[in-house]
Amino acid sequence: MTSPLGSLDYLEGYDHILRQRFTASSVHDCMDASVPLSAYKWLVCYLLRESFQKLRDQEQSGCTEFEARNNSQVYYCRSLAIAFIEHTVLQRYHDYVHGADTPATLQPVLKRLCSLYGLWSLNKHMAVLYQGGFASGEKAGRLVQDAILELCSKVWSQTDPVRC
Repeated sequence: MTSPLGSLDYLEGYDHILRQRFTASSVHDCMDASVPLSAYKWLVCYLLRESFQKLRDQEQSGCTEFEARNNSQVYYCRSLAIAFIEHTVLQRYHDYVHGADTPATLQPVLKRLCSLYGLWSLNKHMAVLYQGGFASGEKAGRLVQDAILELCSKVWSQTDPVRC
């Protein structure tokens, strides 16, 4: 599957993505933007599957088409739309930061900001990541939170507070 802006291309690996799990084992691992990017891909695929299933269940339970769509939008489709746009923003920013046009002197701080945005945004979806089985145990949640704090500290230390 290809899309004009490439924002749906990863759905080609839908089944493979849904078999993935949170594998970061340290705060340092989490500070790479690939961690929130892969988690967002899983999240979008999971919510897509759950949205489809919820809609189908609603239709089979005798709801009208309007009721079925309305009921499936309450949690699943709304969350899917939010996760999709957050992933798209993160992916675009990641591609820009790692692109040849980005000055090498700015890349370190921009990469940290990319990871910070990705983890901070993803943190709002941790319940669904656990519910769907992407993350398990308390370690994943702690690593994400600790990485956010570490990245905040590193970004702050790279800026000159006098200029702010």
